Amino acid sequence: MKHGVFITGTDTGVGKTLVAAALALHLKKRGLSVGVMKPIETGTVAGRDSRSDAARLQSIIESEETIGAICPYSFELPVAPLTAAQLSDQSINPDTIRKIYQLLSSRYECMVVEGVGGVHVPITQSSNVMDLVKQLRLPVLIVGHSGLGGINHALLTIEALRRKKIHIIALILNRTEPVRSALARAQERSTVEILRKQAGLPVLGPLPYESGMPSRFRPTVMRLSRSAILKKVAVLALRSARRSR
Repeated sequence: MKHGVFITGTDTGVGKTLVAAALALHLKKRGLSVGVMKPIETGTVAGRDSRSDAARLQSIIESEETIGAICPYSFELPVAPLTAAQLSDQSINPDTIRKIYQLLSSRYECMVVEGVGGVHVPITQSSNVMDLVKQLRLPVLIVGHSGLGGINHALLTIEALRRKKIHIIALILNRTEPVRSALARAQERSTVEILRKQAGLPVLGPLPYESGMPSRFRPTVMRLSRSAILKKVAVLALRSARRSR
């Protein structure tokens, strides 16, 4: 059952790594061999940052792949990939990412690939994250905010992916802030209800807010990997893979 999934976000900081790690761990616990990739990462030092997204993905499934294979392009400056590469006198080659992905995917039954930022984030002068997804020929799982602003960001992301004819597995809503007031609860309820009516695809969540992140990343991932929401995500991802064979 050779397949994979690309995890993108409606924005940065919405919980892509959390969902990617939890899904990879869940699939591994189901008995599948799982590979992970974070093709491009900014704001980290390659091979020396145990808190990087790539290092977290590597660690959570105890991958034997090198960090250089999991993350071919890593930049220290926390800016858009195109800018980070230019300021480092480097360039990002999507063909290199594709070749590494193909090599890794030949070793595993399932690949979980985490994107960088949102779908329109540029990675070269002429291509963005969506173009990379098309090259890898992967279906997409979107992670978005469950609160105020979540509707617009999610629908714009969905529309952009559909224009590129990229299959979307589902939208997962995540609480990135605690929902304490009656107003915040009403805003979240509105976001969830409207997206379930207008998104035209499965809308899951919201995932519970987790305090103490990222220092509690591992226990949070382990708990989330056992949740009903992740079980549903895995079912949808595997179903999508079977349809595409």
